[in-house]
Amino acid sequence: MKAFNDLLQLDALGQKTLLDQKELSVLELTDFYIDRIETYNPTLNAVVTKSFELGREQAKKMTTTKGKVKGLPFLIKDLNAVKGIRQTSGSRMLKDFIAPDNDVIVDRFEHAGLIFLGKTNTPELGFLPTTEPLLFGATKNPWDLERSPGGSSGGSAAAVAAGLIPFAHANDGGGSIRIPASACGLFGFKPSRGRMPYPAYMNHFSINHALTRSVRDSAALLDILNGAGDHQLYPSFASQNNFLERVHETPRKLKIAVQYQEDETIHFDSETRNNMENTVQLMKELGHEVVEEMPVIDFPELAKHFIKIWMGSGSTIIKHTGLMVGHEPSYQNLEPLTYDILKYGQDLSALEYEESRVYIQKEAQKILAFFQDVDVWMTPTMNQLPTKLGKDTDPAKDGFQQMMDNMLDYNPFMPIANATGQPAMSVPTHWTNDGLPVGTHFFGRLGEDQLLLQLASQIEREKPWFHNYRKISDIILGGR
Repeated sequence: MKAFNDLLQLDALGQKTLLDQKELSVLELTDFYIDRIETYNPTLNAVVTKSFELGREQAKKMTTTKGKVKGLPFLIKDLNAVKGIRQTSGSRMLKDFIAPDNDVIVDRFEHAGLIFLGKTNTPELGFLPTTEPLLFGATKNPWDLERSPGGSSGGSAAAVAAGLIPFAHANDGGGSIRIPASACGLFGFKPSRGRMPYPAYMNHFSINHALTRSVRDSAALLDILNGAGDHQLYPSFASQNNFLERVHETPRKLKIAVQYQEDETIHFDSETRNNMENTVQLMKELGHEVVEEMPVIDFPELAKHFIKIWMGSGSTIIKHTGLMVGHEPSYQNLEPLTYDILKYGQDLSALEYEESRVYIQKEAQKILAFFQDVDVWMTPTMNQLPTKLGKDTDPAKDGFQQMMDNMLDYNPFMPIANATGQPAMSVPTHWTNDGLPVGTHFFGRLGEDQLLLQLASQIEREKPWFHNYRKISDIILGGR
């Protein structure tokens, strides 16, 4: 049997091979990760609800590991429902709520044979790019325990980066897969709209997927999620690809647009600029054509309208959540930002909301037209290193200004792909001298998820990052 100490040197599919070859049992692998969570989670605070007994029972009943990911342990972000397990969405309003049924995405993970070991931390209702809910407290970044792992999938990102789980569920309505991927040195892929079921809220901006240590792990999970839900509003791309089977194919020569000049509203720190310069050179070395172009975007105006939609729909989510659990949303059971979002949405007129929706639709069409002449648009994932914990919890700022600051100062590019529906990804391409990861972001054409994954795999082969994860255990233990 493979020594347990060697397991973390393998990605999820590498560990799956050990299961298939019977060098390791599903229960042994499950117990290994239960022990990892028990050992390191007190420091990181990534897992907020444990379902170890459920996971062990699933493992004991599993008689075969036939299937792409069957038998591998997994964590679900606490925004999604797992039947019989607490679902809080990081909110005191839901602190005692037990989900009566699985979310449709959770059904697909369960059908694929993943072993559920718990739920991961998230900011209240997923509204922030950091993970510091009052209900559970802050999740720490395993590369630097004083920094945020990003959000809103920060709990999942910290758990995967620290080896508490091989991979984990995440979702993305404004960068919530890609921001924590960059902050924690992971691969984070946001699929095309129409690739899988999506919720009715947030103007269809949000989509589910995962955070992984390798590109092929992400491709395997995309295979099991692939396929639109029933009676949804966008055409499905489900029949087009077997992502895992084709992920290692070398992509054709791509025309990659990149421009990261600062202006009066968008600024980049030195590490972000250094990463971009090096990644541009890498793209050229890989044989791709790099052109200095980008869509014409008024970032403050885009942010204003995007956030109006976010806060208007967010207010609806808060109201409907209260109805679901039988509690009136109030200042007493919501965080200040969340309560601001509730009130903002209640005061937002239909005309204002519709003006913002139309503005975003027109901008999305303009950005999609840009891809008639280029294959990929490359940007920073974030325009600065992961923020220090506590920075985004300033009670003096109202909700609208706090979200504007986050979008312009931290992640101006991420929400664009949520508005357009394009596939997009953050690839870990750089580590600073202090050991902090930095991601590079790529947009692809709508529906060309496979091409982006192939580009990511090409980058991974040329500039591998997996060896960096060996450093994390010492960082966490040293921070105790």
